[in-house]
Amino acid sequence: MKILRVGQATPLTQTTFNQISNQFVADVYKLFLAISWYTGERPEAILRIDVSHVYQNPITRQPRDTILYPGANRKDRQTRELSIHRALKLMLSAYQPPESGFLFPSLYRADQHLSRQAFDKAFRRAVKKAGLENQGFSPYSARRGFITRLNEQGYDVKLIQTLTGHRSISSLMRYVEVSPSQLKNAIDNF
Repeated sequence: MKILRVGQATPLTQTTFNQISNQFVADVYKLFLAISWYTGERPEAILRIDVSHVYQNPITRQPRDTILYPGANRKDRQTRELSIHRALKLMLSAYQPPESGFLFPSLYRADQHLSRQAFDKAFRRAVKKAGLENQGFSPYSARRGFITRLNEQGYDVKLIQTLTGHRSISSLMRYVEVSPSQLKNAIDNF
């Protein structure tokens, strides 16, 4: 668990995702968290995403069937394309994106994307308003929650690795959280 911003972020669950998401004042932050929750992408890559990588037509709010993360925006430099979850597609259809450029433009400079610090600050305020402060949540909690959820649902580690873009299974496994109920269930069904 992350303590005083040191250590692994606590993974989000469906409940904590909803609690935090509902506390955001602006839809831009709610959408950002949802993209992270439904795609498992790193916050830095989401910040750099272009409107055309998410929308077929931003004016009519028509999302693509897949979301594209160009290699230039990702830590591993590998392009990643994922199907858009139906709940995320609904959020994208309701959101008014910019006509072009960054999906999350800077509040101060149109030629730049929203800063990591701006999202982090909004995220921390939402966590506090949700009554979840000091529990280790960070912007990486959605990514860890995505990976943990897939693991809990029994998906193969290789499939999860492909979805997340991790180069090695050992680096992926650091993101997988094992819950007390999983431990109990393993013992009970052994």
